[in-house]
Amino acid sequence: MKLPPPFFIVGSPRAGTTLLSQMLDRHSHIAVYHEAHYYPLFRSELRRYGDLRAPENLARLIDDVREVVRVQGFLLPPPSREEFLEFLPERSFEGVFAALMRINALRNGKTRAGDKTPAHHAYLDEILERFPSSPVIFVIRDPRGAVPSIRTALRASLQGAARMWNEAYRSYSRLSGRVHLVRYEHLVAAPKETVQKICAVLGEEFEEDMLRFSERVPERLAVLPNFQKLLQDVDADAANGFRRLPIGDVRQIEALCAEGMESLGYVFSAGKVSALPMPSASKLHGVVDRLRYYGIDRKRWRRGWMRWKILLRLRLRRPAEWHAQ
Repeated sequence: MKLPPPFFIVGSPRAGTTLLSQMLDRHSHIAVYHEAHYYPLFRSELRRYGDLRAPENLARLIDDVREVVRVQGFLLPPPSREEFLEFLPERSFEGVFAALMRINALRNGKTRAGDKTPAHHAYLDEILERFPSSPVIFVIRDPRGAVPSIRTALRASLQGAARMWNEAYRSYSRLSGRVHLVRYEHLVAAPKETVQKICAVLGEEFEEDMLRFSERVPERLAVLPNFQKLLQDVDADAANGFRRLPIGDVRQIEALCAEGMESLGYVFSAGKVSALPMPSASKLHGVVDRLRYYGIDRKRWRRGWMRWKILLRLRLRRPAEWHAQ
């Protein structure tokens, strides 16, 4: 069966990407994979796999992707190597991703495949080049709402959370003419109108059932504290939560994210503030942020160990092997 190319949902963490993906996944034709993290996990190490036109190298990448799918647990049982090869449009890095999306869609009885990984925004230049027919939906949220939510969900510092928002904003600002912007504030205030516009982008008819997403949240999401709001109807007041923050935090977030806020038209709480330079992220800060993120969460450590194991295995290969096969 010939399926349309996959679409992408990207953006800042805690900007409503999961809410939107659950709405779209409720459509009778659309299946959205929950955070494949394909590019962050594999793109930087791609050269270590060698030429993917060689069957041995392609099989190695497919097997590593299968391990990620197994640990993530959103597509069980994980597709076999043979299943990947059956749905592989081409022997390439992008082909393996497209095969995973196709398998997820077909297993769910759908014909339209998409992925929701916010961090894919950092790879948009390459995604847009290699998937020229794939719509990209970019979700943005007022940083005064996104940053506190990032801090809670990812255990980040205020500056670390603001850095994540700024990185997403800059990805959007460079490519704004080539992606479809969805503002979290519009999504929660007018969910039907917003989803109708996205359906038009995807070439699908809007279905009322999409607004009843809370009735069918996957169990693996429903049990997680960060996704409890998915079990409720859309709350239009969710966009105003930052008004309950300490004024000092609000002003600091506004100063750290001033460029993006002004560009996107968000109104400052007490007149425009002087922008604060974002401190550079040192390796030490990166380590501290990662340890804070993992904390004592066994599932996060398990996912981390999975990635480290794959990276270690790749880096222990002799350089001569990279191109020999």
